[in-house]
Amino acid sequence: MLPFKHANKDLSEETLMKLSNSSTTITTLAMDYESLWLDGKWIKDSTDRTLMFRGVNLSGSSKCPPNIPSHEPQGFYDHRNVSFVGRPFPLEEADQHLTRLKHWGFNFLRFIVTWEALEHQGPFSGGSGAPGWTFDLAGLDMKKFNATDAAIVHNTYHNPKNFPKMVWSTNYYKLASATMFTLFYAGKLYAEKCIVDGVNIQDYLQSHYCDAYKTLATKICEAGLHDSLVIGYDSMNEPSWGFVGAKDLNHIPDHQEYRRGRTPTPFQAMLLGEGNACTLQVWDITWYGFGVVGTEHIDPKGVTAWCENEPNDYPWKKAPEFPKGCIWAAHGVWDKETKTILCPDYFAKNPHTGEPINWSQDCYKPLVTRYAECIRSVHQDAIMFVQPPILELPPDMINSPNSLKRLMYSPHWYDGLTLTQKKFNWYNVDVLGIKRGKYRSHLNAIKIGNHAIRKNFSEQIGMTISEQVNLVGDVPCVIGEIGIPYDLDNRKAYEDGDYTQQIKAMDANLQALESNLANYTLWTYVPDNNNEWGDQWNGEDLSIYSPPENNLEKIHSMMSTPDSHQILDIGGRALESLLRPFPIKTNGEPLSISFDPYKKIFKYRFKNEKSNPEKSTPTEIYLPRFHYPERDDFSITFFSGYADFERDRQLLLYWHDIGDSSDDRSLNPNFGIHEIIVEFKKPLIGGEGMWDDCC
Repeated sequence: MLPFKHANKDLSEETLMKLSNSSTTITTLAMDYESLWLDGKWIKDSTDRTLMFRGVNLSGSSKCPPNIPSHEPQGFYDHRNVSFVGRPFPLEEADQHLTRLKHWGFNFLRFIVTWEALEHQGPFSGGSGAPGWTFDLAGLDMKKFNATDAAIVHNTYHNPKNFPKMVWSTNYYKLASATMFTLFYAGKLYAEKCIVDGVNIQDYLQSHYCDAYKTLATKICEAGLHDSLVIGYDSMNEPSWGFVGAKDLNHIPDHQEYRRGRTPTPFQAMLLGEGNACTLQVWDITWYGFGVVGTEHIDPKGVTAWCENEPNDYPWKKAPEFPKGCIWAAHGVWDKETKTILCPDYFAKNPHTGEPINWSQDCYKPLVTRYAECIRSVHQDAIMFVQPPILELPPDMINSPNSLKRLMYSPHWYDGLTLTQKKFNWYNVDVLGIKRGKYRSHLNAIKIGNHAIRKNFSEQIGMTISEQVNLVGDVPCVIGEIGIPYDLDNRKAYEDGDYTQQIKAMDANLQALESNLANYTLWTYVPDNNNEWGDQWNGEDLSIYSPPENNLEKIHSMMSTPDSHQILDIGGRALESLLRPFPIKTNGEPLSISFDPYKKIFKYRFKNEKSNPEKSTPTEIYLPRFHYPERDDFSITFFSGYADFERDRQLLLYWHDIGDSSDDRSLNPNFGIHEIIVEFKKPLIGGEGMWDDCC
């Protein structure tokens, strides 16, 4: 269930101290975060070198408390006595996991901290979300969500092993999540009667949300880890409109593009929430996209999703006019007696102006601004990462009187077809292009064959990044989430060990990022992933690591041996395409990056026409031993300057040479452009031409 999600790069104080004092901290690739600064679309260090972030989300397991994965019903409703201590892993395991991430070249973490992990008086939502008291505050009875189809929850599903693929995200538009998102972002506009402790429920929820992360930021600053380790914060992870923007509550909103399983209209969701039977459309993926594949009659038999009695053990005080039962009926949206809609366009307009509502500007941007001001009241130089809903445009953050500074753009992007079908197909679809009106016909958005698919991914990510300039500004972009499901083809690879499809799928994603010079944090690294339950959350299985059974203690004991780098690779998934060379620090500005994991050819071009590097400021390139184990195994080609390879650090150091300053630069269009090529002396697998094959 997904009422709210939040993710940022914060850590509890104890864990932060462990990371800071360890030889395996996230700064082990010599990233000088304390003097990091933003220069247009580039991230620079104190020596004016351009930094590139290759990161991972740590961790998907942090969505749920230890020992209560999403498929486990036991203890699920005991939401007031839950602790997230031990996430993403116990402290005694930190060295192993962080050493592995360092060894794999990661220099950046998007550290997951949910709101319910911070405000422990009722952490509940089934992972990835808000405290349970927020439901109680709104008057929703979480134990009745299943009967009223207010949410589809893995923990309460009748057969957790058969939980439908990627159906959890349909909760965005079911009653529980849609109501909570609407109250959180737009309660003052659409739920004026919901007054608690003298303020609207929107302000009450947002103040608790912001204060929770302010408390965390305070602990980070008190530990002296701000800027040097923790550089910034996401606003809210994958936020949703809720009911806001629905033009007609009798119809599924246009912006509700992901439709799978039982799909109520907003009005049907409200009817079901009050115990009324409805016949719902059932949607699924068809050859032409999402389509209706049937209907299903749902009868709650009078069971209501709203609390019958007000919880009496909370400190808040609700105003007399605070509705009992359906909030939306109380505000005149529909009539409970006649079961008829009264105001089908209730959420379509801003009631204060009469203009069509712009959720991004009217609802989301104020939260981002409020959150940023709250965080920066303690962590003054924190970078704020602005993230819109998936595939949506960000709010206009620059054309306003009090525009925020030190911003980075952090959209998410997934290969949606592979993610939902759990199959890397011979065709794909330009989903973003369709959404942006690029095609007259959806048929033109279908891409067939390996080359077309890879080009499609690259163009979609390029469009995602370019869209920010006129809204967020010419600021750095980090793709906050991107990844692939490893349980492709009904988990075939787990049986026969053939990860060919996973290697191809991951390479298609990563080459798209490289072709756009994109920073990114992969989703995800889950220390307790396994082949049966995946990431332990709603049937997802995107972890780049899955620990081998019964060998964890042995791996930990062998980490200090000469062959520890090989030990660290155990459990890695599709490392052939996951582990890639990249420029950590560039004495100049990047122009292009490419890597062929089959031929093991890495090419990097950058520009610096101003000066030669000092001895201490070379261009630093991560060169994974997985692909380039010994210096004699590969060649290094460059056209000026000199290079050095530090095998143990997996670093290629390059000092370019711009030549004689008296040269007539106007006669040489390539002046200041430097290229370095690393090539293995034999192909990895499959031989030449394998990438030319159709998927």
